[in-house]
Amino acid sequence: VINSELDQYLAVCGKRIGVRPNYWGTGRNRFQIEVPDSCTSRIPSDWRLSSQRRGVKRYRTEETQDWLSQMIEAEERKDVALRGILRNIFASFSKSFVQWHLAMKHLAQLDCLLSLAIYSMNAAATTCRPEFVDLHDSQVVPFLEIEDGLHPCLINTFMGGDLIANSVRLGSPSVASSSSSPHPTSVLVTGPNMGGKSTLMRQTALLVLLAHLGCRIPATSCRLTPVDRIFSRLGASDRLLAGESTFLVELSETAAILRHATMHSLVLMDELGRGTSTHDGVALASAVLHYLANPPKDRGPRTLFSTHYHGLVDEVAQYYRNSAGITEQSSHVPIGLGHMACMVEEQAATEPGMENITFLYKFVPGACPKSYGFNAARLAHLPDKVRPVFLC
Repeated sequence: VINSELDQYLAVCGKRIGVRPNYWGTGRNRFQIEVPDSCTSRIPSDWRLSSQRRGVKRYRTEETQDWLSQMIEAEERKDVALRGILRNIFASFSKSFVQWHLAMKHLAQLDCLLSLAIYSMNAAATTCRPEFVDLHDSQVVPFLEIEDGLHPCLINTFMGGDLIANSVRLGSPSVASSSSSPHPTSVLVTGPNMGGKSTLMRQTALLVLLAHLGCRIPATSCRLTPVDRIFSRLGASDRLLAGESTFLVELSETAAILRHATMHSLVLMDELGRGTSTHDGVALASAVLHYLANPPKDRGPRTLFSTHYHGLVDEVAQYYRNSAGITEQSSHVPIGLGHMACMVEEQAATEPGMENITFLYKFVPGACPKSYGFNAARLAHLPDKVRPVFLC
């Protein structure tokens, strides 16, 4: 009603001064009548100047001031009424909180199941239903077998065979495995810088997690025993506010893994020991790897352990009858070797370390002879004058 009366009053004012004025202002300064300077000679004497700017003047009248007071009073009454309504709504909601909470819980479950179903139906790759093996059989020990697995976050990005499938085997299905070459529970992963080691480890963790959610996974087949925990020691970061360096954080996370990992866990450790000297780093990585493979009690967890320490690789290789790789190891060897393959094109002998490296992104048995860090330096476009220094 007030707004209607204000509109009618503005029309009357326009007829009196010969031009259509406007209301200007907000809050308690609303309803100032704004008119051009050219019309000020026709302004009624009872209009009071309230403000002005270049080209216009603004006025108040007794009528607009009265309607402003009525509007403010009406708005205050509205706020009081709405506060009461909101209070009643919240009180009613609180009485049925248990039912609302249960409904939201079920909706969240449906949302998750629907998301998993949509992912499974629309995956741009071959998917399979993971097979879980019962651990109640005394002959069954923890193992993981993924055939031609793909990273679930990359299958819609790389099309037409650009995404390379990889198989991961950790442990053998039974104590008395029928295979003449049982797969080790722990595998030492090597390969060139940027060759895909960390991606393979993340892929393995994601596929295991999706399998436990009951979702189809991008792989041709997957068999495993249940995993109680997934431990991940990847990347590098410090905790400045806690006064912890990158290396201390790395060791703290490693200590937590060694304390809590069981034979049913999955452990992923990426380049442990890189935050200190090579001598200390190799010793630390070797001790942790052997502890995970041969803990004091029970069996070790299923472990992927990546490194650039080739001294550690040589140490593990001594467990082999020969250096052909995982498939030809002794049945008593707890640690296997695997690497991300690459194709090496040797350049002139006068340029040591300047090989051309083509990443194949394929996880294969055996150890990678070098990390080819100079190739990464070239890809990073380090100045040519720098390279002869680090090649010496």
